[in-house]
Amino acid sequence: MKFNRAEPNAQYRTLRLVSEESRWELGMSPYTHGIRMRMGPFGKPPSVLDFCMGENGSLYPDILLAILKKLEPVPEDQSLQAIDAVFPWKGTRADLSLHLRSLLSENQNHSFGSTP
Repeated sequence: MKFNRAEPNAQYRTLRLVSEESRWELGMSPYTHGIRMRMGPFGKPPSVLDFCMGENGSLYPDILLAILKKLEPVPEDQSLQAIDAVFPWKGTRADLSLHLRSLLSENQNHSFGSTP
């Protein structure tokens, strides 16, 4: 699954990406305690990803790129459950204090802003 940038909307107020076949939306929205990463079926409220990335903006690019990398091999016609299963927190609410390291670990050899 690959995404293209689109105009922000009510669900994705800071960044909005739409999958190539327009089945999924992925993006970021500001909230009281930082920025939320969100994903859901196109035109519907986020239901796959919806978690707070906190207030440390230096992590946002790495988190976004790690998520895009994990989604790249996933076909767009997959179910919500199949997409959720791609992530280290599958079946639970994402908690970056627990899952950030495993989310980013696969991308350590790439230049996403992290130091080796």
